Amino acid sequence: MNILLVIFSLSFVGGAERVLTEMANYWAEKDWKVTIATFDHGENQPFYDLSPRVKHEPLCLASVSSNFFWSILNNYQRMKSLKKYFLRKDPDIIISFVAKRNILTLLSTLNTGIPVIVSERKNPALSSNSLIDRYLRKWLYPKASGVVCQTKAMMEYYMPDLKHNAVVIPNPVLKGNTDGLSPEIFLPEGKLLLAVGSMTSREKVNQKGFDMLIPVFSDLAPGHKDWKLVILGDGPERDHLKQIVKNHNLEDRVFLPGIVKNIHSIFKQGDLFVLPSRYEGFPNALVEAMSCGLPAVSFDCPTGPGEIIRNGVDGYLVKTEDLDTLQIMLGKLMEDQVLRKFMSEKAREVLDRFSIDSVMGEWEKIINRSLTG
Repeated sequence: MNILLVIFSLSFVGGAERVLTEMANYWAEKDWKVTIATFDHGENQPFYDLSPRVKHEPLCLASVSSNFFWSILNNYQRMKSLKKYFLRKDPDIIISFVAKRNILTLLSTLNTGIPVIVSERKNPALSSNSLIDRYLRKWLYPKASGVVCQTKAMMEYYMPDLKHNAVVIPNPVLKGNTDGLSPEIFLPEGKLLLAVGSMTSREKVNQKGFDMLIPVFSDLAPGHKDWKLVILGDGPERDHLKQIVKNHNLEDRVFLPGIVKNIHSIFKQGDLFVLPSRYEGFPNALVEAMSCGLPAVSFDCPTGPGEIIRNGVDGYLVKTEDLDTLQIMLGKLMEDQVLRKFMSEKAREVLDRFSIDSVMGEWEKIINRSLTG
């Protein structure tokens, strides 16, 4: 099998980049010929470990458009370059990740006869508000050999246009090496409430909701003096979040240590996980935290958490931005060690529910279906 994977960059610290890396490594171990084509210039090394059997080819197509005219021109040039590249590579199949790359890949392969599977990684209702992007997705996605959505809610967004070629395939649990491995960062003593995510904003809204989480923890802190909050991640909102911590006088209780490569080494030291996101695609950090035995409290935001957490079994789902209930559910688990232990054992069942062999088996089904028409 000669398979070509398309994404913007491998140097980003994100769910799509990590999952794609694991998929490529998995197929390379099966002796598939795997190439990852990225839009960047290759100036930065992949953040996640890539098998030496996987070929990485930066296409140097990333650029900033100063206005709408230049955006159209740049995308036209990208399509010409991509089509030439795809025809030269002549893969058995192409898999593209993330909406804008999906659109360019489908436009570049029209009338080439190369099967293309596109993978939606974010909530499509929020990932692009551009009228042109919405129109192009509506026109192009039915032409794809397959469309992979991470959750049922994502697929419902596209119905009924994609009845014939859309499937739901969640992300696999990505196991980390934790045996004898010390955490990459300093962790404070005491019980740890962990949160993970990019510290970015979209239209002045923090997707991951850490701006809401810190005040909630501030209300919990006086009654739970042995608990600390550790928020892992980085981004342009980090300084703003540090200021919120300072405003609540929580410098000795809330820590923002940055990015770690082996997140499992941190999860193994934690006691409870929280996902206060306003919206998600498929939250990898949630699944990985649960695989390490952390019960979770999450907003039941669109999309993902409601298809991962079994409410009352391995964690709690809370109405999005309901801060009072979030505080109550976090407090309940922080106070009850027996309940945390019970939910911890149930949380580990995600290792079977989202095993890499099961998930990759579903990917291979849609690949085979795409190849046979």
